[in-house]
Amino acid sequence: MVPVREWLLSKRANHGMGQFKGEGIVLRSMNLGEWDKLLTVFTQGQGRLKIVAKGARKIQSRYASLTQLFCNIRFTVYQGKSVHTFSQVELIEGFRPLREDLGRMAYGIYMLEMIDATLEEGQSHDDILSLLIACLHILSHTDHLELLLAFYELRLLSRLGWGLSLESCPVCGGKMGAKFSIQNLGFPCSACIPGGAGEKPLLTISLAAYSLLKTLCGGDWRRLEALPTGIPGEKEVAAVLDRIIYIKLEKRLESYVFLSQIRSTAR
Repeated sequence: MVPVREWLLSKRANHGMGQFKGEGIVLRSMNLGEWDKLLTVFTQGQGRLKIVAKGARKIQSRYASLTQLFCNIRFTVYQGKSVHTFSQVELIEGFRPLREDLGRMAYGIYMLEMIDATLEEGQSHDDILSLLIACLHILSHTDHLELLLAFYELRLLSRLGWGLSLESCPVCGGKMGAKFSIQNLGFPCSACIPGGAGEKPLLTISLAAYSLLKTLCGGDWRRLEALPTGIPGEKEVAAVLDRIIYIKLEKRLESYVFLSQIRSTAR
């Protein structure tokens, strides 16, 4: 959260500084002052940025419909030290179906928050931005919500350097073992099984879940879209990935409770 004093100082200085243009997805939106909003925007080339939308909470504001979650926007900002201010904004894609369907919204917000929680401010990751935009497009129409989330999580983990090893021991590269290690993100052989008080228990993963993980890691979405809903191993894969995300981030995301409620009503 940006302190109000810092925001006020940047607001006074913005018009004396340069401008720059960009494109990105609104990850987070919070009220600021009486009429403004402070957005976290995941941008192309510059990563996560804090941007103020002046007057965005006014009924007739030109920013009102452009500062909602999921909006893919093209913008010009006045550059501040750590907080910028919109000069111009236009909508590229609003992803309206994600705000009109509670289930899609829950999965979409969780996708956004994973990025907000894993990337540092200003850390460029255009490959992750492309992944997010593609998955938001798919989320707008698919019925495979759980499968899409797993597809997204596995690719996000891989781009962050936490890819799963499903063909060999993740430590020595030899023959893989029988149980999955959250610490090693794979199936370590008997000689490489991690030990120590801090190690999490190894997980027994069913053949159906293992096969689905391999399919998710190796296939493109068009192939996955053709699979039936509620396929064997889907819930188990979701539980494994939930645990990996929790361990890697060392916390539960705020939107996880919302997602869990949607999941429970769908079962």
